[in-house]
Amino acid sequence: MRRWDIDERHTGIADGSAMEPQVQKLLDHMTREGWVAEEPEAHLLPHLRRACGSEWLLTGERLLDDGVYEVTVSLAGDREGIHVHRDAIRLLSAIAEPAFFVRQSEPGVFECVTGVLDGDPPGFKSHGHLVRLIVK
Repeated sequence: MRRWDIDERHTGIADGSAMEPQVQKLLDHMTREGWVAEEPEAHLLPHLRRACGSEWLLTGERLLDDGVYEVTVSLAGDREGIHVHRDAIRLLSAIAEPAFFVRQSEPGVFECVTGVLDGDPPGFKSHGHLVRLIVK
């Protein structure tokens, strides 16, 4: 099976283990009790609102019991496919900290983990945020 439309190799050049220590470090921090920071509406929402500009309309936000901050937006233009994906990552980059992970989990839903790990600049105590961006 092809990996993209012009793929003729059907395989890559390496496995992903070169980045495994960094991914594991993020996972280790994420499982620490109290790692998810409080008050995302105070710490994240202002940055997201500014980043929305004229391209996005922020239509809702709520903090779930599991620490996930759900933010609902609608796109002002008529973008679709990979363009929505890239625009969503640009929007989430407004809240990016030294560790930043985004995955599209289903159409219009982007799961994001961002945070500061031990030893990361600018020297804040380790903490993080879990954000689910829902594009409607």
